[in-house]
Amino acid sequence: MSLPLALDTNLLARLVTNDDAAQASRVAGLIDSNHACFVPITVVLELEWVLRGAYKLPRATVIQAFESLLAIKHLQLEDEHLVLLALDWHRQGMDFADALHLLRSEGCGAFMSFDQALAQIAADLQLTPGVQEP
Repeated sequence: MSLPLALDTNLLARLVTNDDAAQASRVAGLIDSNHACFVPITVVLELEWVLRGAYKLPRATVIQAFESLLAIKHLQLEDEHLVLLALDWHRQGMDFADALHLLRSEGCGAFMSFDQALAQIAADLQLTPGVQEP
């Protein structure tokens, strides 16, 4: 059995936006023809930023794009359970990157930040670790 292929942000952006149909088709074919493709958590984070920032997609569309990627049989997102939880928190108003930062800080006493909006939503959602200002 061969090793999985790791996919970069630009491939996934082509796939979910179809802004270049030829490249999107190549990416779909690549995924379909391989037994396993892997998406590092750093690519997940960057993809959300690209879809939101460069493509100006609304929150609901970005979430839907990730849910579509998660449904692809041969595609494995690193820490998929954390991505799903981050999407849930994002759906509830938290910034996606902040959700991932907080989730990756499990086991810490606090997540230190000057971001008061993050602290408020984390408190509202009763998340741990809590967000505190230094």
